[in-house]
Amino acid sequence: MTIPLSPAVPAAGLCVDLKLRVGTGLLAALALAIAVSAGLRYGLMESDLLHGLCASATGDWRCTVRQWAPQLFMHERIGLAALALGVLALITRQRPLAALAVLAGGAGLVLYAADFAAVGLLLGLFVRLGHGRAVNAT
Repeated sequence: MTIPLSPAVPAAGLCVDLKLRVGTGLLAALALAIAVSAGLRYGLMESDLLHGLCASATGDWRCTVRQWAPQLFMHERIGLAALALGVLALITRQRPLAALAVLAGGAGLVLYAADFAAVGLLLGLFVRLGHGRAVNAT
């Protein structure tokens, strides 16, 4: 007995549709936000080299950033910001708020606030995808 398989959705068509409906600019900005957040987390916050440098009380700018950066993710602030922006975007259907929710959510996924950030990112994407028109279409 054979079970008929449903035809698969072509991956290339899905990527093109996502780029048109969400916007290539937002996708590029999301990639940049994730890269900057990863650089902050792994390059400054979790760096063993900087730990030794900053312990010796030097006035290096990286030590100052390392001292103040935890304010972003302490008490999951960036995740809560993404969630609040996502809820506001969902209520008001404003695409700029949705874009901010996506960017804050992407950064929050990397910066220790994944619980709230993931929901904010998804709410922002729902608003961006829900308009039913292509962003980059002419």
